[in-house]
Amino acid sequence: MKKSLLGLLLAAALVVPAFAAKGDTSINAKLGLGVNSNVAVSGAMISGADDVFYELKTDMPFMLGAEFFYGTSDNFSIGFGANYVFDADSKALSKYGGGTTNIYVAIKPEAKIESNIFTSLYLIGQFGLSFGRTDSDIEGDALSIDRGLYLGAGFGVTIKDAVFVELIFSSCNGKLKADGIQLGDIQYSITSVNVGYKFNI
Repeated sequence: MKKSLLGLLLAAALVVPAFAAKGDTSINAKLGLGVNSNVAVSGAMISGADDVFYELKTDMPFMLGAEFFYGTSDNFSIGFGANYVFDADSKALSKYGGGTTNIYVAIKPEAKIESNIFTSLYLIGQFGLSFGRTDSDIEGDALSIDRGLYLGAGFGVTIKDAVFVELIFSSCNGKLKADGIQLGDIQYSITSVNVGYKFNI
């Protein structure tokens, strides 16, 4: 895990200085609420079946995140960020709970808007690592989730060049294990509404 995280941060450190900072350089702090989220498990070895797929609807998870963006022009930024998804419960035959921590690099194409309220409209793409966690078990066997891929995409608006609102579609995956034995693949998909504040530096 440490090597993967170090590699991701090193890649960001090498890419960012390759551009001249012509746009805003900022730190963004944000809170999010998952308005739609579910967990899909596939290939789980349950009751002797090799190819099982099932999907669980989860409670709405809360998220806390921070991002650093480096403006390469007036309309384009690159950066990196992290978000912590608090544990949320889902129910099948019994209750399961868990969340994830995601670390990612991001790009942000941005269009300036001449308005009394909004100052910009932007797209955002995110790519990185997901570190899932769960405190659940199956028939007494403790469950765990290996790290996997994190992908996110969405759009947002900036209000008065400071407050922002985003709609983000994200997906985290990993390997689901019970006491170290792999059961299958797990994917945690979240559609979230984020509200935050942009600090120009």
